[in-house]
Amino acid sequence: MSIVDYSIVVPVYNAEGSLDVLNKSICHFFESKQYSYEIIYVNDSSIDRSWDILKEIKKTNACITIINFSKNFGQHAATMCGFKHAKGKFVVTLDDDMEAHPNEVEKLILSQQKSNADLVYGVYRKLNQSFLRRILTNFYKLISKVEGSKKGKGSSFRLLKYSLAKKLSDNHKHFVFIDELCLWYTSNIDFVNTESNKEFIDKRRYNIASLFSLTTNLIMFSSTYPLKIVTNIGMALATINFGIGTYFLIKKIFYKISYDGYASLIVSILFSTGLIIFCIGILAQYISKLLKTTNNAPSYSESEVIC
Repeated sequence: MSIVDYSIVVPVYNAEGSLDVLNKSICHFFESKQYSYEIIYVNDSSIDRSWDILKEIKKTNACITIINFSKNFGQHAATMCGFKHAKGKFVVTLDDDMEAHPNEVEKLILSQQKSNADLVYGVYRKLNQSFLRRILTNFYKLISKVEGSKKGKGSSFRLLKYSLAKKLSDNHKHFVFIDELCLWYTSNIDFVNTESNKEFIDKRRYNIASLFSLTTNLIMFSSTYPLKIVTNIGMALATINFGIGTYFLIKKIFYKISYDGYASLIVSILFSTGLIIFCIGILAQYISKLLKTTNNAPSYSESEVIC
């Protein structure tokens, strides 16, 4: 049951350099607007002093809840955990690096009040991203648009109604990608332009390997696009091979023309075998994810909660 106006959920990972400033900025904004609020920090098993700093911050404000994970589960899992503990009429999600300054939350609030949307995203005019991250992000968004105009447009700076946050928390499975799950439950989504904080702390949450892995997972497990590609390639190759086979068969039967096709046969077999293995690999990834879901693999595990 909602007991405050807003719950602010902040997934934390190696954020020792920004937590104090972030917390003061959040408190200042909501207190200046006279909104009742709570802050939920979810520490995703940081390897720096983030958890110790959170415990110190907790001592200064009774409206703060801090949660520590037993191992690293990822940003979306940490956010989902925050949803489970949220009690506000609305839930706001913020990154720990202050790329979105807490003052920008007002734009989300005003947009929601005007449109009564279930979900409002803050869309940055200009992102402070590395070149590689920008490439992977744009690639995912390009692929996502094939399955829907609203797919791939989300961000980690968002405002949700309590009812939507609880649906996500209660019904999520092993693979957690919040922006895709939201589209399962609502199409009443609004977008508002926001400014990224020029003084944000770029702490590189994702390295090259994890960025590639995340992008691959998003494409594979929040989209049916890879399966569609495999299906279309298979149909195209089957049609081409059938046509070629028919052509040579007709020449062999009716025109008595024989061909020395050993080299072309080997090339054809190797290409077809490689493609088949590639397609099987994609299917195996889907089956692996289904197996984890069937076995109820946890999205996260809380080792300590301090309310």
